[in-house]
Amino acid sequence: MVRLSGRNNFKIVVKKIEKPFSQGFEKEFDWICSSLGFFEPIDRGKTAANVFRAIVLAAEKGKPLSSSQIAKAVKMSRGSVINHLNNLQRAGLIVRQGRFYFPRSLSLFRTVEEIEEDIDRVFNKIKEAARELDKKFGINIEE
Repeated sequence: MVRLSGRNNFKIVVKKIEKPFSQGFEKEFDWICSSLGFFEPIDRGKTAANVFRAIVLAAEKGKPLSSSQIAKAVKMSRGSVINHLNNLQRAGLIVRQGRFYFPRSLSLFRTVEEIEEDIDRVFNKIKEAARELDKKFGINIEE
């Protein structure tokens, strides 16, 4: 888990998955979701991606959704939707404001950029800690 200023802990998942040959919206969106770890074997119906898609499309129209509205839109129980919403929040992909859910950014491209920035910050902290440990072990690494 990663602690970022102003945010709760969250888990970043990135999977190396071959990009589909098809350039269609659904295939591209599903590929991004798969690459970000949404599709687990237990989620055969891609329900997490459906929840995320509903939030992204609603935000694009300027109409944020509540968990009840999302449940209705994706034809799932509110409890199941809330589980997915919590996972999407932990992944740093959506935010909750009051009773409404929004994508982290209004642009999928910017969302991916922000995730990349999060990863860079985490790895910089890890590298600094590793450098300090090397010094304590008497290992001198020249940069």
